[in-house]
Amino acid sequence: MRRSLVTSLGLLAFVTAGCERYPEDPVFAYGRALQRDGAPRAGATLTLERQGGDGFAPLSTTTTESTGDYALEMLYGDAVGTARDSWQYSRLRLALPLEPDGSGASLAFFMDDDVELPTLQPWDAHPRVEDGAQGPAVAFPPAPPALPLPETATVLKVGVGDNLEDEEPLLPTVPEPLLWLTSGGALLWREAGMTSPWSPGPYVLEDFTAPQVQLRAASVGSWLFSPLGGENSSVQFQLEWRTGAAPLPEGSLRPISRDATCEPSFPDVCPWTDGRLTPVDFFEKETDPRAFSLVITLPRPARPRHAVVRGLKYLQGFEGKDWLVLEGSPDGEHWQRLARVVLRDLDSREKLLRSAQYSAYVESTGGDSPYGDGPLGLGPKAPVFKDVTLEDAGPTRFVRLSVETLTYDGSTQPAEFYTLSEVSIFE
Repeated sequence: MRRSLVTSLGLLAFVTAGCERYPEDPVFAYGRALQRDGAPRAGATLTLERQGGDGFAPLSTTTTESTGDYALEMLYGDAVGTARDSWQYSRLRLALPLEPDGSGASLAFFMDDDVELPTLQPWDAHPRVEDGAQGPAVAFPPAPPALPLPETATVLKVGVGDNLEDEEPLLPTVPEPLLWLTSGGALLWREAGMTSPWSPGPYVLEDFTAPQVQLRAASVGSWLFSPLGGENSSVQFQLEWRTGAAPLPEGSLRPISRDATCEPSFPDVCPWTDGRLTPVDFFEKETDPRAFSLVITLPRPARPRHAVVRGLKYLQGFEGKDWLVLEGSPDGEHWQRLARVVLRDLDSREKLLRSAQYSAYVESTGGDSPYGDGPLGLGPKAPVFKDVTLEDAGPTRFVRLSVETLTYDGSTQPAEFYTLSEVSIFE
């Protein structure tokens, strides 16, 4: 039977529902662990963890066989957590121990009965920092290959086209290298889709101390299982790879916006110009006023030439097209465009596939990485990091940051801001 568009874990539960399980029933997850070179990881102890109110806690352990294969046995009430018709699942996590060079692989997943898990294998990759023509450059290898479909699994199919008459298999997302720069443990920059070697550039490095770069990659997907004589089941997963970190040379550019005041305003220093790289929400409670722009007041009139935006999250428009807009003003009333940069430009097929791929994905949340890495934030939840060259608008005292999103009638409207880490303006 062909399957149509699925946009939630609840629908996945519906298509895989079978006879009712009891909390004391055993369920199993099967997988394989490999060494970096593909050899079996024999005799390794793996610990399955379950997320609770205080983070992750051990749930089950297993030892891999000589082939690297393993089986995890759990109680249905522990592994799934609640009845199927409630559409709630326990979030589980499994990770390989870190290699001596800092490489690792981890898996976060939901399951609703016996399942087969993606293979855990470290990514054979090391970021290499070299001297480039325009400063330091990072060389890196290709990402891990796309995940093979287990012989026992099938995937959902997604209706695409104007009338959803065509269907495409909903395969796990293809991994791609993600350059992950940090300073003092805080996320300084992230960028995907680059070719090797990649240069961060002087504005990206700014004047942050002791920058480091590592490689990360991920694949998000879901598999369905219909075993003979067994219960239908599914697994929704996020498989992540990471490498160790390599040091980068420190930059020396200090933005004119450092410690500048801003609107929305704060009693102390503006958290989005303080150079601390801490993500700060624009609102805490649902009743708090919403922000649709950020206005930075420079300490003196200047001619901005460059802007760097870090960690922006906003309400993405349904039509799949958004633009980052920067404007300048001498008086805070009359504005002139400094830049308008495309953030998203998705056609109807891309919107449907993206929605289906990431609707059930097991997003990492702050602090839950088994290796202490920050959350990846993939697909529609990926934060914006942009290095923008600005047009000359003459002497400028105020800089306004906003996002325009396309509406159904072809016009644009400002998008609501959620979170931001830092905005830097350079002369």
